[in-house]
Amino acid sequence: SNVSSRNLLWCTACRYSVVYCRTRRHFRLIHEIPVMYEVEALILMAISGLVIGFIAALLGIGGGMVMVPALFFIFKLTNIIPHDQMHVAAGTSLLVMVATSIGSVVSHAREGNVVWQLSRRTIPGIAVGVVGGAILASYLPTAALSDIFSVVLILVALTMIFGFKAQPAERPRPAAMKCSAIGSLIGFKSGLLGVGGGALSVPWLTWQGLPQREVSGTSSTFTLPAAIIGTVAFVFTGLNATDMPYTIGFVYWPALPIAGCASIFGAFVGAKFSRRAPGRLLRILFGLLLLGVSVSMVVAE
Repeated sequence: SNVSSRNLLWCTACRYSVVYCRTRRHFRLIHEIPVMYEVEALILMAISGLVIGFIAALLGIGGGMVMVPALFFIFKLTNIIPHDQMHVAAGTSLLVMVATSIGSVVSHAREGNVVWQLSRRTIPGIAVGVVGGAILASYLPTAALSDIFSVVLILVALTMIFGFKAQPAERPRPAAMKCSAIGSLIGFKSGLLGVGGGALSVPWLTWQGLPQREVSGTSSTFTLPAAIIGTVAFVFTGLNATDMPYTIGFVYWPALPIAGCASIFGAFVGAKFSRRAPGRLLRILFGLLLLGVSVSMVVAE
């Protein structure tokens, strides 16, 4: 239904979101969302960002595997995104990842922890893979995307519980074509699911014989371009799919300052406790939590 400017005050009083349509010069009631639900969603995003940043720094893992299901459940609980919740969760997760990964790349670069030769050879493949993954995601129903994410989440959880690790060995630097091929796989997973590429890039870089500090630093240079390109891809692939307030394409923009800032602060606090934390026990417990989250995502659909 159309809402004229004369009736805008009534809509605001009823605490519903309205969007101004520039092409037709009128206000349009896109989706009836009580403002209290929007505030509730932002509060939940802030709490989630804080906890996810803390856990990610504490355990040395990427936060995307937790951010996506957290946003998914927030969107379903508050109904601020009534459809395509998984797509918007993935696109929004990549947006938040842009903010959180910039500091990581700068910090590792200053410490000399980045093997730039590998980064330069791998990033082109990541770019292609991210776009391909985002395009495929736009054609999948949210239930299918949620099921795929749940399967990947189970694999990550089992890896954490049983402590599977790649065995480092001294190997010659891979050729550019091989790096691009690996990068396309890393990027495809990021573009499809809205997560960082750590689950693939860390074992690969470890297998190449890099020390842990260079593994973390070089992996961070994969995450940043994947997040930037992935965000842009989710914006364009979702332009005609959703017209929810505060979204452009499959990206919910208020999450950037809320969840992004909270995640950065949480990571700062988590880093302070990382050396004193019982890492192995926490990784097992966190893996069990991920298993529970994966089951919940399947049940929620």
